[in-house]
Parts: sequence; structure tokens; C-alpha cells
Amino acid sequence: MIFPKKRPIPIGEFIREDILKEFNLSQSEFAKTLKVSRKTINDLVNNKRSLSVDMALRLGKFTQTSPQLWLGLQQDLDLWDALHSEKAKEIKKILSYVA
Repeated sequence: MIFPKKRPIPIGEFIREDILKEFNLSQSEFAKTLKVSRKTINDLVNNKRSLSVDMALRLGKFTQTSPQLWLGLQQDLDLWDALHSEKAKEIKKILSYVA
């Protein structure tokens, strides 16, 4: 497996920098546009919540991109975090078997 040495950018940072600032939107305005609660947006922006499939669909619609793009960004971050967690040491000790 090849993964970047540097942690991928969290979804919240993308939302804050590339959507809210770019379109001069408040979190409340953005929440209304996506038809979600302000808390949902705030949790994403502050990296207190992972991206859900539902939110990936909404972000994809808003940005005219695919939900897969957003889910891929979240998956890259989740994998990086898992590989750099305490449990990663345990996982590395698992023996591989080929049938």
C-alpha cells in the first residue's frame, strides 16, 4: 500500500476554504442551501464529524462534482488516520496467508 506521508486535508478544511470563503457563505447560509442543520455544517467544518454518504450527495450536487469524489477524500483521510493509529501496530503483526 502506498499512502502519502502527510495527512490528507480534512473535508472540513475543504468546506471552509473552498466553499464558504470562495462563495462568501456563512455556515448558516450553506446549511440552508444544502437543507441540513447548521450544526451539521459546523461539525464538518470543525472536523467533529466524518462525511456521510448523504452529505457527499449534497456536496456533489452543490459543487457539480460526484459524491464519489467527496467520499474518496474522506476515505483517504480515514485510511491515513488508521495507518497512523495505535492499532496499526497490531495490524502490522497479522500474518498474511495466500490460498
